[in-house]
Amino acid sequence: MQGKATIAGHPVHPMLVTFPIGCFVAAVVCDIISIWAGPVFWAPMSTWLLLFGFLGALVAAVFGFVDYLSAPMTAAAKSIAGWHMALNAAMIVLFGLACAVRFLDHTSPAGYALTGLGIVVLAVAGTLGGSVAHVHLVGSSEGDVGSPREAADRGATATGVGRISTPSARTR
Repeated sequence: MQGKATIAGHPVHPMLVTFPIGCFVAAVVCDIISIWAGPVFWAPMSTWLLLFGFLGALVAAVFGFVDYLSAPMTAAAKSIAGWHMALNAAMIVLFGLACAVRFLDHTSPAGYALTGLGIVVLAVAGTLGGSVAHVHLVGSSEGDVGSPREAADRGATATGVGRISTPSARTR
């Protein structure tokens, strides 16, 4: 159920989205800090983070679009992926506008509002993307589909993460 945008059998889009997400969240953190510490450093830092996040989101979107077009999906997964894509396009526009406004005035109330709205849209779009990957298994290799996945700590089960598995419990 993988698309064509892969490296060594791993989808590229999920690897790339971490950079813009981190930049956008860090921009909001900088905005919050600037309320107490003053905008001299933190507001311009937020603006630059918005720019780097915007550029990273454009790159991630290209790979996501390739996956959308090439990955085999059920109708339900395709619908959720369509909403994920549409909301991410809106999010890129919002953060692009926020960045442009804030380069003119780092402390613009309109820039802050656009950044806040962008984070909300990002959260919803990210939740939908997680559903496509983890519920509908789009991007999973064919060997993973249909079999339970073991967590790296071997303490997770299909019914609950965090159960403690001791050697004596496994041998019974």
